[in-house]
Amino acid sequence: MKKLIVYSLFIVLLLSGCSDFKGRVLEMKESSIVVGTDDPDPETTYPTYEILIDDKTEFTGKVDEFSDLKEDSIVKLWILDKGDSNKIDNKLASKIAVE
Repeated sequence: MKKLIVYSLFIVLLLSGCSDFKGRVLEMKESSIVVGTDDPDPETTYPTYEILIDDKTEFTGKVDEFSDLKEDSIVKLWILDKGDSNKIDNKLASKIAVE
């Protein structure tokens, strides 16, 4: 029983550190970013997502704030509330880590 609790705790901690999306910043807007696949195949079409940023969005890694973020940066995104559909488009980012 003790092993089960330890394994369960380990899995929860491991999954809680995983981002919701990893990709490349394609476009910067006033209060959002457009992100897409990190390494796209030029012959294939990939979806893009507009991610909303507010004053509570936390920035880590190579940037400290939204104004430091640049196009073509590789980012990991944590979305505040993906809702029932588990979609990230037009959702608010709680954290953005720049690699």
